[in-house]
Amino acid sequence: MKRHPALREFSDDHHQGLVRARRLRRAAAGEGGELGEVAWAFVRFFREETEEHFEKEERVLLPVAEAAGVSPQEPDIRRMLGEHAEIRRLVRRLEEEAAAGNVRPETLREAGRLLEDHIRLEERRIFPMLERSLTEETLAELRRRIAAFSADQGGGSKP
Repeated sequence: MKRHPALREFSDDHHQGLVRARRLRRAAAGEGGELGEVAWAFVRFFREETEEHFEKEERVLLPVAEAAGVSPQEPDIRRMLGEHAEIRRLVRRLEEEAAAGNVRPETLREAGRLLEDHIRLEERRIFPMLERSLTEETLAELRRRIAAFSADQGGGSKP
């Protein structure tokens, strides 16, 4: 899918998220390794990669979009933020279950399903809406702010 350069980093991150979501679902179905190992790997991925990705969306992408006239009350935007909170909650639950040595397949399945659904929401609805709604100037400003945010966070581009 062709994506505006200002949003491409997010889409690149989403690819890794989809890979991780599939691993969670496979493990939940008994096809992808020991549940505790899969859970810990996902928790690490979230903490090291996805949390910064969510912060970029919440602290850079959405404020730039709002300043350009995109309402934060837009149903898909509200859903996106709600899903961020729900995914964070599931990560905490997975971490607790893994620490207790009792990872439930249902938790892995739910986390995998929600992460995939969330990525699809952003890729199929939110990003196309932003590409239609934001001017080239605003998208260029978004790109600059994302780069500055990443630099302030210690460097790289993470999901």
